[in-house]
Amino acid sequence: MKKNIVILAEYIGENHNSTAYYWSQITKYLKNDYEIVLIVPENEYSRIFATKNNITTHFVKSPKFNKNKLLPRLLGQFIQTISFILALKKEVKSMDLLFSGTNPIITMFILAFIKPLYQFRWLVLVHDIFPNNLLSAGVFSSTNLIYKMLISISKIMYQSPDKMICIGRDMEDVLKHKIGFQNVIHYIPNWASTDKIPAIKKCDNEIISELGWENNVVYQFYGNMGRLQDMNNLLQAINLSQSSHARFLFIGCGSEVKYVQNMVTEINEKCGYQRVHFYGKLDLDKNHIGLNACDVSLVTLSENMYGLGVPSKAYFSMAADKPILYVGDSRSELSTLISEHRVGWTCNPAKPQKLAHQLDDITDSYLNNSSITIHPRVIMTKYFSESLALTKIKSVVNSTMII
Repeated sequence: MKKNIVILAEYIGENHNSTAYYWSQITKYLKNDYEIVLIVPENEYSRIFATKNNITTHFVKSPKFNKNKLLPRLLGQFIQTISFILALKKEVKSMDLLFSGTNPIITMFILAFIKPLYQFRWLVLVHDIFPNNLLSAGVFSSTNLIYKMLISISKIMYQSPDKMICIGRDMEDVLKHKIGFQNVIHYIPNWASTDKIPAIKKCDNEIISELGWENNVVYQFYGNMGRLQDMNNLLQAINLSQSSHARFLFIGCGSEVKYVQNMVTEINEKCGYQRVHFYGKLDLDKNHIGLNACDVSLVTLSENMYGLGVPSKAYFSMAADKPILYVGDSRSELSTLISEHRVGWTCNPAKPQKLAHQLDDITDSYLNNSSITIHPRVIMTKYFSESLALTKIKSVVNSTMII
């Protein structure tokens, strides 16, 4: 008989967001060998996914709350967690494994609390690390008493899963120091599908054609524009850069959108022409169009983000065969990846003048055809393919169920 796995996810659906996409692919792959039960918030994406793939699903109500404000977010997560736990109680006796993520963080905390009571096997996919990410976001200082209390609680919480999958080697290091041991941590990097994301010439891209930027060197920021992306550093660097042949495209949304829009207007007024364009949100089913609308993909993280997150946009950009200019900690996963596979450039965070010079240098190299030929798509296929990642995840799933 097939083993029973309950997958509890904050998002699912192939056209929702990157987190939902990853859980969708994991669920479909595991469904070939296991009986899968989903516990997910009810929305159009989750309904379509569950119906299309004929998966037994417990839909829970998803309360609306402001994700950019801490207290409303915590309250919303608490209400959602109650629904998750009530649904899980119906499956806990028959399941062989619970597979969940680190979000909502209150759900992970409650699962850690009830695990000794129900004695279930638990595998966690770690996409970020709490509460360290709140320090990077400027919510708390390291000396804050609440933060110190949350650090102590989080150590117990992250020690509770039987195994964890992390998406960065820097994240593996942070987790090891948090919980005090490493044998339960498995590093499996993010991935992207080269089947779903074709490489399209810039001159054939509809966004580039619409902007008339075919003959410019185009840099693109794609995805979440939040505090952890340090949009201020990036936009100040763009403002300081000199090349009139460079263009900058912003696609996405997030808490810093208003600031981005204001800076775009300011930079364009200063230049006297449209040097920067804010496109806004793009549906995930048009992902390939947005990802191909550039020469270079911009991926940024703020200071003090070592081990706390690995932007999935980098892997999607590699699938589109776009080199990466990564702004972040020199020891982080993406810095290591770029150094190992030569798929782009790196720059330290919070150095806008240095980043401005690097933007100008890269632009000049493109204009003079002197840049080294970079083909990230080849590296993606060889080292970060979807099939390779899913095979590794299934291996960890199997080992977690062995008592």
